[in-house]
Amino acid sequence: MSKRVATKQDDREKINVRERLTENVLDLSLMNISVVPVNDIKPLKRATVLDLSNNVITAINSDFTTLVQLTKLDLSNNKIRLIADDFGNLVNLRHLDLYNNQIERLPLSFGRLKKLKYLDLKNNRLNPVFSKIIGTCTDQKDCMEAARKAVSFMVDIEQQVLEERRKEKEQKELETQKSLQEKSLQESKQSEKPNAEKKKKNKNKKPKPQHAQSTENQEDSPMSSNTNSQQTKQTVENDEKQSNGLLRYVLTLAAIGIILFLIIYSLNPDLVGDIFGKQYSEIMEEYIK
Repeated sequence: MSKRVATKQDDREKINVRERLTENVLDLSLMNISVVPVNDIKPLKRATVLDLSNNVITAINSDFTTLVQLTKLDLSNNKIRLIADDFGNLVNLRHLDLYNNQIERLPLSFGRLKKLKYLDLKNNRLNPVFSKIIGTCTDQKDCMEAARKAVSFMVDIEQQVLEERRKEKEQKELETQKSLQEKSLQESKQSEKPNAEKKKKNKNKKPKPQHAQSTENQEDSPMSSNTNSQQTKQTVENDEKQSNGLLRYVLTLAAIGIILFLIIYSLNPDLVGDIFGKQYSEIMEEYIK
């Protein structure tokens, strides 16, 4: 029985895509499509407008982002929950309708849609803070403003997420380097221990009558002390270099952060209040995870 149902569904989804193309508009709405037929759409280079509204699509997969010819995309009234991370590759997109889906967050690359002029994200499961920032698309003007704010916001989010990832990587590298130095120092101490014990035994032995042997032992002791002193000095210098490098790195990041703050504040003071609020960090955490 289940095989028959699957066969019926497959037959239903086998549509002649080319027949649905009129001039530059490809209308695949109301077709009960669950998976976008990307391989059938891709050869139709003049199909710059794609209507996939009122279907049962649950995800926009990575292969969809190869449809770079698209300038207008209607995905309203579906069941979309996931959008591919590289959705930002659709750089020619100017109009995007995602009304009435189940989207919880936009892909990190969304800020690369520099040509986007219209965006409808109503009736989704987005973070309330994000929804407040981009506003409600009630008319053409609101939808245009939503597109501008969403792209601008996601540019900022992507930059900060990448910065956080770089910092994490840098921290891990420093920890690894420190661990290796500690291991090397420990091995050095362990190798010196037998020598110290040997010298202690020699010291407890009866002194040899030869004056030359006594002189040689006296010379060895300052040399060993001098070697230890040089190793300690080298370790301290290495630690100081690491500290100075980390301090310069932190100061550079702080300067960049201040510059970004001033730029954002000059463009949109209201946005700054949201960015530095508690809930903004929640949005950041969603992308850093």
